[in-house]
Amino acid sequence: MLQYRDAIYNNYFSNQVNKLNRDYAGMLAEQASHNAAELINLLPTNKNAKIVDLGCGFGTFVKPALDAGYTDVTGYDISEEQVAIAHQLGLKSVQHSSISDYFAKGEKVDVIIGLDIIEHFTKDELLAFLKAVKNSLNPGGKAIFRTPNMDAPQTSVYSYGDISHEVFLNKSSALQVMSASGYRKTEVFGGLLRNRHPLKEIIRKFIWWQYKMLKKVVLFCTARTWHNVIFEPNLLIVSEV
Repeated sequence: MLQYRDAIYNNYFSNQVNKLNRDYAGMLAEQASHNAAELINLLPTNKNAKIVDLGCGFGTFVKPALDAGYTDVTGYDISEEQVAIAHQLGLKSVQHSSISDYFAKGEKVDVIIGLDIIEHFTKDELLAFLKAVKNSLNPGGKAIFRTPNMDAPQTSVYSYGDISHEVFLNKSSALQVMSASGYRKTEVFGGLLRNRHPLKEIIRKFIWWQYKMLKKVVLFCTARTWHNVIFEPNLLIVSEV
């Protein structure tokens, strides 16, 4: 492990701006609501599917998956601090474990989720991780990842907002790395954008549409196509084995 990671990951909340001494119940409710709207429809229809969330934090996907009726959902995180918070919030299926220790168990599952984690790996580590995920999935299983999108406007806000970020992707490089890791089929699309205030959401949608049109004009002027470009701040990568 790179030396800085012990200092960053063991006390992840303490080392991130504005995340210490917060209303964790409120944070969980807000982030779980977003993750439910963005991701639940990507899960299998079988509510008994075995689902694992690696680098789960304090359960912001575990909770909405359980709330949606999935019966076998487990999260693993290396941060003792975040696991303790999850347990305080009643999410006992969040467990303390490194990703390598999880893979060492050799279990097979139907879905592996990795939200905002693959950017924390070096390129060599990312390839090893993706192959380990693939080997841990049952036939027909699915891997779902969310990561910052380097083609997004103001991408530095998301990509460089955490010193532990190591590797960054856009749609093209995401498809490239998933193919190199042996996945049968991969789709990449933009993450959910949503303002919970109805009027602000209408304004946001209108301005966002105008902004994307401007970016497409810029790409046209550079003799490039926008058909393989995603503008949303996050990429969702969904791969099947």
